[in-house]
Amino acid sequence: MADVRAKAEIDRDGARMSLVEMAEIRIIGEIDDAMALNAHDQLEAARLCPAINLLIDSEGGDYAAAVRIYRAIRWHPGTKRAKLGKRCMSAGVLVAMACDHRVAPADCQFLMHLTADRPDHRERWTIYRHLEAMRHLRNHDCEYLNVIADRSGADLAELAIEAAKDEPQSLEWCLQHGLIHEIEAAT
Repeated sequence: MADVRAKAEIDRDGARMSLVEMAEIRIIGEIDDAMALNAHDQLEAARLCPAINLLIDSEGGDYAAAVRIYRAIRWHPGTKRAKLGKRCMSAGVLVAMACDHRVAPADCQFLMHLTADRPDHRERWTIYRHLEAMRHLRNHDCEYLNVIADRSGADLAELAIEAAKDEPQSLEWCLQHGLIHEIEAAT
């Protein structure tokens, strides 16, 4: 162990370390626990990179997993840039908001909406259980919309109205409200 530490210190002193200037992190597909772990591992491997590019093409997924990815990206000390793919939806929007600069292609489907859940039909759901689920979803919605408002500068009430529509937002609307910073020209 001491030999390894000494070697690392010698290498550091000799400036023989190689540092990638830009790391690429992929968030492709459904956001779940496995993707959150994978994103964390990729970010940990890129912890010394001064900048990271995130490629995001997701229809969404698990809210808690998206929060973990969001936090891991935000904690990275470098500049963070998101390049959106064909889809940036639901939990994918939360992940994208972790980046300092967000670019969408002209054909990107962007969907910010309120969280949802389905009761397990095998269990008995009383009114109290429904109320507890409602409070839980409302808390997620508040967190989700507040993060988007904080990161975009958009009005929280306006975001809530738009999210409640449960319809894709136009890229022009997203650009106007700071959810994205650029729309790439179609090639």
